[in-house]
Amino acid sequence: MIPHAVIYARCSTEEESQKDALRKQVDEGRACVHEMGWTLTDIYVESRSGTTTKGRSEYNRLYEDLAGDRFDIIVIKSQDRLMRNTKDWYLFVDRLLTQQKKLYIYIERKFYTTDDALITGIKAILAEEYSRELSKKINNAHKNRQMQNGPVVLTSNTYGYRKMPDKSVVIIEEEAQIKRRMYELCAAGFGSRTISAILKNEGITARNGKPFTDSAILRMIHNPLNKGTAVMNRLHYDFESKRVMKMPEDEQYIYENKVPPIVSEELWEAANQEILRRAQAIRKGEKKRGRNPGKSQLSGKLFCGLCKSPYYRRTRRRYKDKAVIYEWKCKKYLETGRNSKKAVRPQLRRAQLTEAEGCDNIHLDEENLYHLLSEVCRNRYQTDKELIVGKMVNMLKLVLKEKDYQPELHKENQKKEKLQEQMDVLVEKLLDGIISNEIYQRKQNELEQSFAAVKDKIKELEKKRAKGNVLKDRLAQIECTLKEGGAVEKAAVAGMLGEVDKIWIYPEYMEIVFSLSKLTGIENLDMESGGYGNSMKIEYGNLFDYKARKKDEREGIVDLMRADPEITARRIADELGISLSGANYRIRTLKKEGRIRFNGRGGKGEWKISE
Repeated sequence: MIPHAVIYARCSTEEESQKDALRKQVDEGRACVHEMGWTLTDIYVESRSGTTTKGRSEYNRLYEDLAGDRFDIIVIKSQDRLMRNTKDWYLFVDRLLTQQKKLYIYIERKFYTTDDALITGIKAILAEEYSRELSKKINNAHKNRQMQNGPVVLTSNTYGYRKMPDKSVVIIEEEAQIKRRMYELCAAGFGSRTISAILKNEGITARNGKPFTDSAILRMIHNPLNKGTAVMNRLHYDFESKRVMKMPEDEQYIYENKVPPIVSEELWEAANQEILRRAQAIRKGEKKRGRNPGKSQLSGKLFCGLCKSPYYRRTRRRYKDKAVIYEWKCKKYLETGRNSKKAVRPQLRRAQLTEAEGCDNIHLDEENLYHLLSEVCRNRYQTDKELIVGKMVNMLKLVLKEKDYQPELHKENQKKEKLQEQMDVLVEKLLDGIISNEIYQRKQNELEQSFAAVKDKIKELEKKRAKGNVLKDRLAQIECTLKEGGAVEKAAVAGMLGEVDKIWIYPEYMEIVFSLSKLTGIENLDMESGGYGNSMKIEYGNLFDYKARKKDEREGIVDLMRADPEITARRIADELGISLSGANYRIRTLKKEGRIRFNGRGGKGEWKISE
């Protein structure tokens, strides 16, 4: 049987500047596979160097494929092409041997064997030490350049600027105009999402042809380079932790007029002050947060059935009592608003989005959504809330088992009474002249010390018993909270969401798609939505459509008036279970719409309905 081989190729740090180094390495690997008579199955080409495996997608793909049956042999140029990190090397070798695969190093014309473990381990340590020293040299060179006000480092992706061969920096005027527009819009009070929508509406895109994202716009506006100021030594790569660290401000080097400015100092400050003002408004609760501060159980699960965009969690404050309301909204709506009328989001109305496509799907009130999903759980898993609460309270009683301090208290009280009796007898013996005063004093002191110790012990035991009573009250409180609160329902929903792949949201229903892999524990079992019973359709009508719900309520009032033309607002309120003011508000709305009119005066008359 002909072995199946794969090639892993990666350029080293010193070869990154050599244009054909990676291609040459792949060609050498192909030639080796052909010479050995193996079948080439795949090629893993890493376009970036690195001392660790983090961020190296092709290496990580190879590492995962090691656990499968896709190949028998891995072909590499040399050991340091895999990594220059001792820990990662040993993890790789462990999986290689466990899965009974082979590693062929073509520059040495040999397979790796367990006899090479010591030598290869030393090589890995030396390679890691080489990388550590190289990192120190590079960091030191960067720091010296920054301290001496050396040339500014710009990547080829720096929008609005171009670095010339003589290391000077020039402005790309077409891109600079777009940047100035971003700053002007921001200073005028537009948020980054709205700016993104405006640019998209005007047909302006980034270099890759895609619309500017709100995060990219924020980064550009924050960057002081656009006003000509270079901030050096702001970030530092730490070799040991393998992380990029943000440096303290007193260790940064700031050079003004380092590059030609795209915007003025005044415009840069105005735009950044507006960003700061918006951030402070969010912290004070005056404005809704733009991002979810914590990972929700629903994150990554909800998707719009109309435009296929994900749903994001947002917060707002209810006008009546300022309570925080959590809602889930379609990403496309958040960026471009509605298709119809485009008047739902004031900022986007100001942006005049005539071309950008929006989304008309519903928003999801989180509380109502959890109630709906808990009903699904109850039907799917037959959740017995009383049984769950009972078991949980019993477990708490076992964990927080109360100790019975009464026997110990009784014993200590007996000691106290006995000591008191001994002190009384001692006094009588003193008065009868049986014992001397010196003997009395010595024995009395001993008894008093014992008596004080017993009293302290009794006091301590009574405190512990009192705490036990508090524990009983606490357990009762927990039981009440579990029964009346939504903890059990949320836990059930969380359990179900662990089996859910996606939830597609539509205006009047949702489709819950379950992951068969998660349900069965068998990988690669997921199938298309709607097949093999792995999806569930849940109808909710206008539960999340506020306007449609209010319209239905008004239609209910019309039906009541049709059945009884002389019905009063009070009776309407009682029938619908709403307040009198709420009923009057709905009646006024119906009058404005021309649906109803009242014939009569002084509260006497009847309702006429315009069909």
